[in-house]
Amino acid sequence: MDSTDKKILFFLLKDGRMPQRQIAKSIGISAQTLNYRMSKLIEDGVIQDFGIKVNPSIYGKVEGYAAFVSDHELTDGYSLIMKCLEKITLYGFTGNSKEEVEQIILEKSKELGNPVMKYMPESISYSGNSKSIDDLIIEQLRKYPRETLSVIAKNIEIPRMSVKRRYNFLRKNNILGVITKVDLSKTDGVVFSIFTPSPARVAEILEDITFLEISDSSSGVFLCFAQNMTEAKKFIDNARREEKNSEVMVVYDYDIKT
Repeated sequence: MDSTDKKILFFLLKDGRMPQRQIAKSIGISAQTLNYRMSKLIEDGVIQDFGIKVNPSIYGKVEGYAAFVSDHELTDGYSLIMKCLEKITLYGFTGNSKEEVEQIILEKSKELGNPVMKYMPESISYSGNSKSIDDLIIEQLRKYPRETLSVIAKNIEIPRMSVKRRYNFLRKNNILGVITKVDLSKTDGVVFSIFTPSPARVAEILEDITFLEISDSSSGVFLCFAQNMTEAKKFIDNARREEKNSEVMVVYDYDIKT
């Protein structure tokens, strides 16, 4: 796997719906070359699937995260899982309230031991005025995550500009995203997560390699993709220099329930 393949993976990790023409232009290759390389990555099982991540705030729910050191692994009951080389597994949980999520984490602690880290991000403010349209867009993307907005608009019989406006709103406000599932064992890139109490300061440092951010004003989690360990170390060192209390974990597998 060369640097071009890794750049393709990064752009798809950052936005699983990014058009192939835009990826090709960003990397500096032809659309035909990009199409061939993407097809090969899918054929070889490097790119396994595409799915969507919906912020539970849209349904009036909240999410929380907890990391455990345990030989045991949950098989269900979570919305996100990240398995790390440090024998730490990070889980995302969803509930009707922060208290319910705290209770879920407490129950899981009986199986996994006390969490070494917990994070409860602030809920995103969401107005339900356009929820009927948003639900239709989300339903279409659950079926076909990389479907064009024109086809989605045709399928739900709503003007394309209205669909585009709502989709852009959902994506910009971190309510909806399309996730690319990559088999990390088939790449020599490095995926790592950074937990920090100073997300605003660290975000700028990690901007070029971050593909998923879950943060609020008090703390945050950044999921990053580096082309190799040398590049990863450079970014990690810079982030820790900015905020010494940042925690780093190297991820070897992940899954997000869609």
